Amino acid sequence: MLENQGTLCWEIDSSRLMVLPRMHTPQNGLTDRSLSLYLSLCDPCEVAPKWYLAPFIQGESFNLLMVPWPSELLVSQFRDVTALAPDQLPESFGFFNYDASVPGEGLVELIPALFNEAERKLGRVDGVLLPELAITESQFRSLRARLPVKCFLVSGVGAGPTASRRGTNEVRLSFPPLQEVIQKKHHPWKLDKAQVIQYGLGGVLTPSREWWEYGDFSDRQLSFISMSADLVLSVLICEDLARPDPVANLVRTVGPNLVIALLMDGPQIRERWASRYATVLADDPGCSVLCLTSIGMSEISRPQSGPRRSRVVAMWKDAFSGATEIELPDGYDAVAVSLSIRYREEYAADGRGDDGNAAFPILSGVHPIRDPKATRQR
Repeated sequence: MLENQGTLCWEIDSSRLMVLPRMHTPQNGLTDRSLSLYLSLCDPCEVAPKWYLAPFIQGESFNLLMVPWPSELLVSQFRDVTALAPDQLPESFGFFNYDASVPGEGLVELIPALFNEAERKLGRVDGVLLPELAITESQFRSLRARLPVKCFLVSGVGAGPTASRRGTNEVRLSFPPLQEVIQKKHHPWKLDKAQVIQYGLGGVLTPSREWWEYGDFSDRQLSFISMSADLVLSVLICEDLARPDPVANLVRTVGPNLVIALLMDGPQIRERWASRYATVLADDPGCSVLCLTSIGMSEISRPQSGPRRSRVVAMWKDAFSGATEIELPDGYDAVAVSLSIRYREEYAADGRGDDGNAAFPILSGVHPIRDPKATRQR
């Protein structure tokens, strides 16, 4: 029913109300989401929930390989495309696009080598993650063909605009044997003066304008991947983590156990915005959140004060501990993280418990990985 109709309710059409599974019931206050342990009632909105069953996780732990690609990001990949856009915006606004196709040499060979090295160290690798706009569609398909079927692949995929269409910023989720899932970004990135200067983009995007990402953000969907009976995964793209309207309401209603945020951002230190919004989801409803950015984007970020700390490419937050920064050491190409499942009893507003069935992924290992051949030019 979930896969075909998008709801567990027979009597009411999904255009009026939807009934979805609930993985976490809020424990820090009383709301309408506190009334049920296993079902959620969702008002229809412009984001359509999509549910997929992919039994990838069989035990109580799993390993993910995070590849913060690209390793080098060029300012010239950011381009002023205002001429392609409609004319109704004020003169102080402009449109930009990021070209994901430039630094692609060696990627298709590198990631399988990193996978094999991570598997040698950890015994198995269940999934590979790449950040927002990391690769093109053709690179994604090449990677999928080179990775084993037992490993899922989640990556940001982008394409530039043309005279007849806007650019694309999507996440591709491949969980064989499921058909590949495509989820568009929900909110465009707005670059203001401070960000243009922070990322050193003033040579291509003048700081006197406010720049909007020129992409197709229609057909909004949010995918929920049921990886086991107790574990549901959802993926957000950058601004989708920070904007509560409308996607965050759906995330809080379902309460997926693991939320992965693919970013194109600076270092993932505790003081930055991603940590704040991850903490909100960890507190209510109890999601574990993993944020990942590219080392190339982190390297061009220049903070106004304090150390750069550009090697902090990921951040972890769960309901039990503070935000954990994950650093990519010099000379390494990727980071593998081990996640274990911790169970805790949750209670509905009237005191009913779930017998300890609420599953919380927790960070239980961090392992830097590098290409064993070490022949790639940095």
